[in-house]
Amino acid sequence: MTSGGNSLTAAVLLLIMMKVFSVLTLSCSSTMYQAQDLCCQKCPAGNRVKTDCTETAHTSCVACEGGTHMDKPSGLKQCTHCTICDLSFGLKENRTCTSTLDTVCKPEDGFYCVDVAAGSCMAAHKHRQCQPGEYISQTGTAFRDTECSDCSNGTFSDGTLKFCRPHRPCESLNLKLIRPGNATTDAQCEEQDQDNVVPIIIGCLLTILVIGIVIVIVIYVKRKTLCPKRDVL
Repeated sequence: MTSGGNSLTAAVLLLIMMKVFSVLTLSCSSTMYQAQDLCCQKCPAGNRVKTDCTETAHTSCVACEGGTHMDKPSGLKQCTHCTICDLSFGLKENRTCTSTLDTVCKPEDGFYCVDVAAGSCMAAHKHRQCQPGEYISQTGTAFRDTECSDCSNGTFSDGTLKFCRPHRPCESLNLKLIRPGNATTDAQCEEQDQDNVVPIIIGCLLTILVIGIVIVIVIYVKRKTLCPKRDVL
């Protein structure tokens, strides 16, 4: 009785070991997946496994529910949740999720991507804002930040320009310089003071008038001096 019992136990252990060995050494093709000691057919993209195959039945598949996807054939029993493009990360949808394709995100306007995975942007930062005294030397894109450069001497910018503007040449425009320009603001000019110009013009006219009167007097005196001589002759 004891001998028979030992033989039965040994047989069970041997069967278990063979079962484990067959599972460990089982190799399934790329279109199959392993379920215990069987190779089951994978479910197609857009589907998940409902029940594994058996020796008498094929794999049972079911379509991915809304908000989930499966982008390739698999033996998984859960579909993957669709990626959400988070506005707080500066992202928006570039492609909506389907049962076979995940969502593709892209940066919001005014943002650039700093983390890309599988062709989708995972995080974005806001473009740099140039400061007064700087100009936009390189406009930001969806994958590159804005680049800023300092204005050179004699030019200015408020930070929103793509080039620095030269200061207004007050003297060349016959205007009075009120405040010189700097890297952030233009030069300030105003019209020349008309109260100073009028006296100058009047003074010039009076000078010309006096000179004219003197010339006339000189000519008159010379003629008077010459006239008596002519009478004597």
